[in-house]
Amino acid sequence: MKTILALALQSLRLIARDRTTALWMLVIPCLYIAIFGSVFRNMGGGQAPKAFLAVRNLDGGFLSHRILDSFVSENIDIRVLEEEPSGPPVRLLRIPAGFTERILAGKQDTLVFEKRTDAHVEAAMTAEMGIRKAIFRTLADLAELRVKHRKVDENALAGLDAREPLIPVRSEMAGRNIRIPEGYNGQVPAQVVQFTLLIVFIYAGNLLFEEKQKGLLRRTRIAPVTLLQLYLGKLLGILFVGLCQIALLFLVGRLLFGVYLGRSPAALILLSVGFATAVGAMGLILGFLIRNEEKLTGIAIVSALAMAALSGCWWPIEVTPGWMQKAALFLPPGLAIRGYHRLVSFGDGFGEVLPYILGEAGFALLFSLIFALVLIRHVKSEHMV
Repeated sequence: MKTILALALQSLRLIARDRTTALWMLVIPCLYIAIFGSVFRNMGGGQAPKAFLAVRNLDGGFLSHRILDSFVSENIDIRVLEEEPSGPPVRLLRIPAGFTERILAGKQDTLVFEKRTDAHVEAAMTAEMGIRKAIFRTLADLAELRVKHRKVDENALAGLDAREPLIPVRSEMAGRNIRIPEGYNGQVPAQVVQFTLLIVFIYAGNLLFEEKQKGLLRRTRIAPVTLLQLYLGKLLGILFVGLCQIALLFLVGRLLFGVYLGRSPAALILLSVGFATAVGAMGLILGFLIRNEEKLTGIAIVSALAMAALSGCWWPIEVTPGWMQKAALFLPPGLAIRGYHRLVSFGDGFGEVLPYILGEAGFALLFSLIFALVLIRHVKSEHMV
């Protein structure tokens, strides 16, 4: 056991000596979490941010106020301007002077909606739809009072507001509500998975490649080390590297970004061990199979980034096509990020995450066996048996 631990800790010592380790394992992931955690907010089922709308009300009559009061139920942030704006606002509604008087006299009048060309398209649509709905509500109230031959004034309109709705409308979700992880809760698991892939693939492959080139593996086998000890030592070493990266980023996520790590520490640990073992074995396999160092680094980076993108580290997997969501389930990072989101974003327990833990265990077993076969083949080819 001491021999296996010595081989495993050797991998950690070699990585710790690299001056860029802190940059890639801590600084850059924290920047990614901070930047993209701020960008990818309000993507889930929460309320969308309100659309800003400036109003220049030159009328002051009760009908213009009636229209403005109708915006209360809309997702719009109204700001009434007392004076003309010094510059063009993002969105501006102009209510002309004498609006109430002309409408009561049965004359047509026009409300002017202005928007800048660089304004947010969806927010502009929200504001425009809110204006139209406010106008329709006001017209409906006026039409009802006219039909009933009642005087149109503030008291009559207040009476309409006080009664029960003639046709109540109840809206609810038709189908399954898809929750999308957002903000730091979405980015911490995503960057944990992505940078664990990158670190493990690059370091596992390059360290093993260097050991092969310098004959360190040959010298290790000349020493009193069995093939099984060599296998377990290498696998355990890269597992330690992966777990260090995972633990470091989750710790930063909790302390720096206030991310909730779930109510099942056991599920978090088991999922992390399975994921780190699976990708660690994959990285070791790359280190044995690829004989050119430049190709090894390039393939390791491209493979890690491609799997991260397919698994949902670059964007929420919920917004991708169906085939991509299914493909992610056949990748170790795809299972890991879904399991992490279950714990971190949705607050699920051990039972809900168990299928992802078992899936990672299956991947870990599969790639560990493949690594064993590759190691045996390499040892035989080097005449080290």
